[in-house]
Amino acid sequence: MTRTLCILFFLFSYLSFAQQQHTLSGNITNQKKIPVETGKVVLRSENYQTIVSSTIIKNGKFSFDTIHKGKYIISIICQGYEPVSQSIQLDNNRSINIALQEHIQALDEVMIKTIKSNTTINNGDIKISIENSILESLPSAVEVLSKLPGIQISPDRESISVIGKGTPLIYLDHQRIDMNQLVSLPIESIKNIEIIDTPSAKYEAEGRSLILITRKNNRQDGYKFQVSEIASLQRRFTNYAGIHSSFKKKKLELRGNFNYNQIGFWEGGDSALTIQDYDIRYTDQVTSIGPRPQFLVGTGFFYQFSENTYISGQVNWRTQTDQFPIQSNAYLKEGGSESFINTQNEHDAQRDFLSSNLNFSHQMTSDSNLFFGLQYSNYIRAPKSTIFNNINDTGFQLSQYRDQKFQISVLAGRIDVEKVFTKGFKIDLGGSISFSNGYAFSDFDSINPVSTFFSEYEYDEKIYASYLQLSGTTHKIEYTAGIRSETNRVQGGFKNDEELLINRNKTTFFPTIKLAIPIDSTKSVSLSYNKTIARPNYLNASSISTYISPFSEYSRNVNLQPTITQEITTNFQYKKHSLNVGYFNHKNPTYSSIFYNPTENRITSSPENFEKESGYHIRLNTTTTYKLWNSTSSISVIQSKVIDTSAILMKTRPYLYYYSNNEFTLMPKTILALNFWGLTKQYSGVIKRNALFIIGASFSTTLFKELDIAINTNDIFRNMNFKEDRIINGIDHKSIFYVNAQEISLSLKYTFGKVKKSAFKNKDIDDNLDRIR
Repeated sequence: MTRTLCILFFLFSYLSFAQQQHTLSGNITNQKKIPVETGKVVLRSENYQTIVSSTIIKNGKFSFDTIHKGKYIISIICQGYEPVSQSIQLDNNRSINIALQEHIQALDEVMIKTIKSNTTINNGDIKISIENSILESLPSAVEVLSKLPGIQISPDRESISVIGKGTPLIYLDHQRIDMNQLVSLPIESIKNIEIIDTPSAKYEAEGRSLILITRKNNRQDGYKFQVSEIASLQRRFTNYAGIHSSFKKKKLELRGNFNYNQIGFWEGGDSALTIQDYDIRYTDQVTSIGPRPQFLVGTGFFYQFSENTYISGQVNWRTQTDQFPIQSNAYLKEGGSESFINTQNEHDAQRDFLSSNLNFSHQMTSDSNLFFGLQYSNYIRAPKSTIFNNINDTGFQLSQYRDQKFQISVLAGRIDVEKVFTKGFKIDLGGSISFSNGYAFSDFDSINPVSTFFSEYEYDEKIYASYLQLSGTTHKIEYTAGIRSETNRVQGGFKNDEELLINRNKTTFFPTIKLAIPIDSTKSVSLSYNKTIARPNYLNASSISTYISPFSEYSRNVNLQPTITQEITTNFQYKKHSLNVGYFNHKNPTYSSIFYNPTENRITSSPENFEKESGYHIRLNTTTTYKLWNSTSSISVIQSKVIDTSAILMKTRPYLYYYSNNEFTLMPKTILALNFWGLTKQYSGVIKRNALFIIGASFSTTLFKELDIAINTNDIFRNMNFKEDRIINGIDHKSIFYVNAQEISLSLKYTFGKVKKSAFKNKDIDDNLDRIR
């Protein structure tokens, strides 16, 4: 392995340093030494007759690569500043500093009429501007993601997937977050969201794709205080109320938010199965209806010692209570006997999540940076159930008490070092460590027949990770090559058992390679290969189960193995259009399975590892702007084949995913949006899924400068019902999950004060946050 890294290092070093040209970079500031955010730099020949190259200024910095030795004229053009031109002799790699003088001009009136697309596409990656778009009016960051191309929110609203890519990594300002923190993130702070197709080795090996959320940056000391109220009508009424504030004074910045959500929870599903070997037919209808009060509290600080050295901390807390029954109406036919069973599960479940971190970043030299961080997370879920059964209209009788609890604590640390040798060559290296400890107990007391079941399950996991990544540009070809090593040590077992149920110690290497090759100014081709892992979320490392009926229950699976994926993709970019083709292969993919235990006369549904899955995707992304119309569209052809000996293999054929979002700017700060997405029927060998077609609309406007009003509708025709058919372990199983998605909501947001100079930075350290559910 060491030999391979050395070869990679010297290969890319040679490619980078063997060039005969030089690099020119610089820092552009104003007279107060504050970096100029944006502008243009033009490099001309000595006689001004030829433009050699041009580039843009980003956060006060610019750079040119592969410039031949000679004398040039460099010109700086930035809006609001006097233009500057100066002569420069380039005979080695140079870095210059230029201070601009402000240009002040009095204008009677300025009227700008233009429509700019809020979506950009580059080498298969998509970037969506949230600021000043209709998406700012949605009730939560999760709802914003649900409106973006290729992103799917799970029916229980607790996980995210990308079409053809599975569960993504989620980062905030290049900093890892999880679903709990995403829920508490105020929409008003989001500037844009990027969907990155192939993350580099610097990111965790758990992501085949990356969702990168960037917050707005402000410039002046002061405060900002916003109150929001969103009234939503779905199958039940839901109310979202929030307060978000920030304060900045010189080098110190503070942020806080408080949300109270009274969620009208509704969830339903139908299931039908046939077990031919035992002549059993079973159907049930399950619903959960009731209030779900939810509190979200977050606070953070940021202190900047110097321009590139800071310390920051953040705490997020979320608590919610589910106090409503789970009701089931079931029919069971065994041979010649029939039973009608009504079950009332008086369900009381408390969930608490706490996440805190501390970051320190220091610029060691002008071309190297050090980051260090610590993070602690804790999740508690404590469901309690009192279960009554009514069999064949004999009346409800107490059947069982269930007292369960699951708790997981995670302590993580991380260190990253970045070193830039030239603009064409950069090294990133670092490591992380994570310690997880879980505990679950189940206490079941059955009344008829009388029995007692008690179990305690303990879980311990350690992850040691390190990575090395080389990146740069050679002959206009951008490259990234890296490798990540992760050692996973897991032990788990029931407390009274002498032997461990799980005892794994494995080291896995995850290589990533990406090349971007320009053809001309409008066309480019990119190639990438990566290997990733998807570990089961921590809740599956427990014995927690849910009672549906005397014949059916849902259980977790402590024996789940991680899924290993290898993927190769290529992308062709032409102007605003991107065509992406990829092939993937999964080992041990996880899907829901079902078993029948004839001794207990009960079926159990639980997540299981299947043998393998492979497939391909062809995806076209495009954006269009015409007058007042701005459109983003995506269409994918996907084929996936799942294979497992426990299942009967059905036909496999490609399915289609399509998406379109259309915004019409009727007047300044007044937007009408129409969006739709859908899927054709999916046949993946083991599982058959239904077609979907979802359409929604939004309207938003701003009154009195600070009052934002919006009306949103979603799933207008109530089509978001998920159907699945499969034959597994001799059981023909058909299910429907009804999603509480049809919605009409009214949003009111009012802002007091104003903060502009915001440098807030904070990074989540734990690479496994999204496994906490």
